[in-house]
Amino acid sequence: MTDNAPRAVPASPAPTRGTKRRRTPRLATTSGVLTYVFIALAVLLPVPYMLQLPGPVFNTLGDYQGDPMISVSGAKTYPTAGRIDMLTVAVSGGPGRDIYASQALGALINGQQTVVPSEAYYPLDTTREDVTESNAVEMSSSQDVAIAAAMGQMDKSYSVHLSVDEVVADAPAQGKLRKGDRLMSVNGKKLDSDPQAAQIMSKTVQESDSVEVGIERVGKKKTITLTPAEVDDRKAIGITMKQDFEFPVDVKFNVDGVGGPSAGTMFALAIIDELTPGAMTGGKHVAGTGEITPDGTVGPIGGARQKVAAATEKGATLFLSPADNCAEVIAAADQSKITVARIDTLDDAQTTVEQYAAGNTSDLPKCPADGADNNEKGQ
Repeated sequence: MTDNAPRAVPASPAPTRGTKRRRTPRLATTSGVLTYVFIALAVLLPVPYMLQLPGPVFNTLGDYQGDPMISVSGAKTYPTAGRIDMLTVAVSGGPGRDIYASQALGALINGQQTVVPSEAYYPLDTTREDVTESNAVEMSSSQDVAIAAAMGQMDKSYSVHLSVDEVVADAPAQGKLRKGDRLMSVNGKKLDSDPQAAQIMSKTVQESDSVEVGIERVGKKKTITLTPAEVDDRKAIGITMKQDFEFPVDVKFNVDGVGGPSAGTMFALAIIDELTPGAMTGGKHVAGTGEITPDGTVGPIGGARQKVAAATEKGATLFLSPADNCAEVIAAADQSKITVARIDTLDDAQTTVEQYAAGNTSDLPKCPADGADNNEKGQ
């Protein structure tokens, strides 16, 4: 016979004085859950930063989407070989495309990525469309300036017409100069057709308490007198200027979806290569970067770390670095795979490529790790 009566369960002993119920497991579990929640929030939280990553690489001597990247007409051109790569930086983040803390943290330990504040690309009240338009304008301008630098390097003459692009509100020029006014002279110095017109204009304003600007407006010439204002310890009349070039050759660029001015030096080298006999690179693979001015001065750029990484990945064996980017490039470059050379001017760049093509690597300009300004040659 089975006894189906409920069995008595011994009662828990009553707590005695000084004895506490143990709640540690429950507290530990709660604390652990909260920790995981905080970690999850931290890594998934959008942050006001952007990532710079190695971007696409373009051979300025080759084709892009089936057509030459750079084509020159109006003068004799020559076949070439090798590669002169222009380099780009891809960015992740920005308005409507937040990155997360986990991505930012990951980039800090990734030698090919850099974390930058969103404001570096998108200043306050700037939209993605504004930045895209600005980058496109900079790219277009860099192409004109690259042609000018190449013409100067080859001792080919060209003309520049300087005009007013914008007039700043409440500036000395407001109400006196207008958008589109062609700038003919300043304090008696001729501007029209002078390749150094923009530099002459800026220098004269800095050195003068009063400037007389000769202009041409709708076919009529007149002289405007302006008193420069002090702005951040510099003199200004409150205009931005636009340069319109007239070149002895016609150069067309086939570049879509890339903005900014940093390809200028590579564009100039490619133009020179097409207009001179032989292959500047000797068939070798060269890459580099650098903004350029009409007089051939090479300026610094952003994203040097990403660009040298992209160049190395693509197989380039020589990297041309603007002097001011030397420290960043040397820190990021795998010098067992790619040689880094410093360039200050377009002439430096051309000479360096030609020396490298000839197998002379011992005299290439050094890129010191500290970015110091010196002109020592290679070790």
